[in-house]
Amino acid sequence: MKNESKKTLGLERVKRWLYAKGLEERSAGCVLCGSCYGHGPANPYEDAPGPKEKCPPYEYYRFQRHTPKSRWLMAQRVFHGLDPITPELKEVVYTCTNCLMCQELCGVRDDGYGPWDITVAMREEITQKDGPLEAHRPLFEGLKEHDNPWAQPKAQRGHWADGLGLKKLGDGTAATLLFAGCSADLPSGRAGAIALAKLMQTADIQFAVLGEEEKCCGLHAYDLGFREEYDRLAEENLAIVHQAGVQEVVVACGSCQRAWREHAKRAGTGVEVFHGTQYVAELVRSGRLKFTQTIRKKVTYHDACHLGRGCGVYEEPRAILGAIPGVELVEMARHRRWSWGCGGGGGVPEAYPELAQWNAEDRMREAKESGADVMLTSSALCQRSFAGCAAGALPIQDLLEFASQAV
Repeated sequence: MKNESKKTLGLERVKRWLYAKGLEERSAGCVLCGSCYGHGPANPYEDAPGPKEKCPPYEYYRFQRHTPKSRWLMAQRVFHGLDPITPELKEVVYTCTNCLMCQELCGVRDDGYGPWDITVAMREEITQKDGPLEAHRPLFEGLKEHDNPWAQPKAQRGHWADGLGLKKLGDGTAATLLFAGCSADLPSGRAGAIALAKLMQTADIQFAVLGEEEKCCGLHAYDLGFREEYDRLAEENLAIVHQAGVQEVVVACGSCQRAWREHAKRAGTGVEVFHGTQYVAELVRSGRLKFTQTIRKKVTYHDACHLGRGCGVYEEPRAILGAIPGVELVEMARHRRWSWGCGGGGGVPEAYPELAQWNAEDRMREAKESGADVMLTSSALCQRSFAGCAAGALPIQDLLEFASQAV
């Protein structure tokens, strides 16, 4: 995410980047190596080759047009007026699951621009000219009318915290804000948010929540090309934090972590942003939180794309598991930087559910092959994706919910 002017949207952002780099007008900035989808030469960024499959839509459809490379070239042709925006082009642009693997692999990305950034720019272009996809319209309207993509009425936000005795921001000062995220009031995200709050209470952390005043972090808006909505939500969230004198934001959702990290950069303030696993790992390291109960289970951990590749959070979740007596961590074949996504990002479950289902099932197959008893993750979106897997799938649980059983 770049701190761009509101007037600089869509492919105009790409133009500014290309020209700033001295690239010729017809250049796409792409060298066509194919590394972005795992079919190129040895990549200088790849420290562990692992499985060759890197791009979910390409592996599912098996057509070159569904590769990040092709999306980049299609954007170039649209930008220069050589091709119109067609239904076929929209399919290619919106089947990207936003797993960020292409960003990790691209050897020519620079200043934050790479294959995925071009995809987001194309989505902004399409939204400006044609509006959102019909399948994404409920998400768009939910953000505009209710400040969250799931269209939850504002009065119903914050019910996840009922009975926990949490202080709301505004009922006095609080240096620490627990930002639960839109999914906290859905089954996929509720347990993780509750567990984080209870762990912070156990460690005697003084913090507050926003309750019904909490708005979406804006990541859905950004990833789907709703740039004006993203800018609005970012500004409103930052205003709340600044007015309350918040010094650190602790988020329960991996996707929210990526958005809030960018908000803090955008504002240029001293507000620190932590994912719940980072915060809890530090509480354990400092001795403020101890795991005293033994849990004899073999677990595997799914690195969520936005928390892992998006924010570089890999060690802290594993440090938490390593501190719990009796827990054995077994890694999947693809983990950390090369983790295979769940298929739940980019609005794919809403527009292309068959692709999302295939992606989730493929990752679940890998989890079962690890020999684990349970799959843990730190993302509500990932939990939602895996919940739809066929019978015989491993149980899926939020990592902090799992860890809270050991306190």
